[in-house]
Formats: sequence, structure tokens, C-alpha cells
Amino acid sequence: MKVPREVGKHTRDKVYAENDPYLPPKGKGLVGVAICKDCTAVYQNKKWFLDAKLYEEKKTLKDVTLVTCPACKKTKENVPNGVVTLKGDFLKQHKQEIMNLIHNEDARSKKYNPLKRIMKINEKGDEIEILTTSAKLAQRVGSILFKAYSGEVEYKKHENAKFMRVEWRR
Repeated sequence: MKVPREVGKHTRDKVYAENDPYLPPKGKGLVGVAICKDCTAVYQNKKWFLDAKLYEEKKTLKDVTLVTCPACKKTKENVPNGVVTLKGDFLKQHKQEIMNLIHNEDARSKKYNPLKRIMKINEKGDEIEILTTSAKLAQRVGSILFKAYSGEVEYKKHENAKFMRVEWRR
């Protein structure tokens, strides 16, 4: 898989999560219905959902298993699969609208797949570091920042493609 050679080029290369030890092996999963005791995500039919109505419906069932979902495990153990670093003078001037864009992308991502979410946002002086549970979400954050504000974005993907480091600056 290729990593962009030029800063400022964004990529649509696929980021695979097949080797993620927090996910069950392909074709296997939890049996029946499970609810994450931390974030209330519901697991059914081999898929996680973050839906308040579905949670209310399923929490009263007798055969529901309480578990910790893979995203909450990664967050507790501080094991990100993506790191996005934001830098530059433009960031200082437009910090709130950039953070709103990032939070909107996080909400969109969780709605589609609750296992792909932002774990933590750290501010270090003039930089902001965002830790994500998936490499694909880190890649997506870099892509939306580039589309919205241009600047320079650089993607550094680990060989096994389950970890990605993204740096955006303007």
C-alpha cells in the first residue's frame, strides 16, 4: 500500500483492522445480544450500534450480556490506532471551528460504527493531539481538515496498517 509522497496529498488507501487484537476473529463474535457497560453500545447480529432506543429496548431482556466494547477497552488501556496532530498559526486563530468540525466527524463516525471514535484530545502548547480508536478515523480527520482548510497533511501508516499517524498544519 502506498503512502502519499508529497505533503498536502490526501489518500484513500484502505486501512485494515483485521489484525486488531481488540476485535473478535473474522467470522466470530459475541453470541446473542450484548451491551457495553461503559458507553451503552449494543451488539447484535455481529455489529455494534450506538442507539439510545435500541439500548432501552435491549437492556430489559434476560439474556443480555454486559461487556466492555473494543473501543472502550482501547480507551481504558490507552491504546490508540490513530494519532492526529494539528499545528500552525491558523489553528490558533480558528481553533473552535476546527474542533467543531472534528467533533462532528466523531459523531458521524460513531453513528456509522461506534467502535471508531475519538479517545482523547490533548492540547500541548500550540499543538493539538487527537487519539482515535481506528486508523481509518485518523485518516478521515486529516482528509476533512485538508478539504475544509487546505494546508498540509501528511499520513504515516505503519506496515501492518492498523496504526496511522496524521499531521495537519497550516
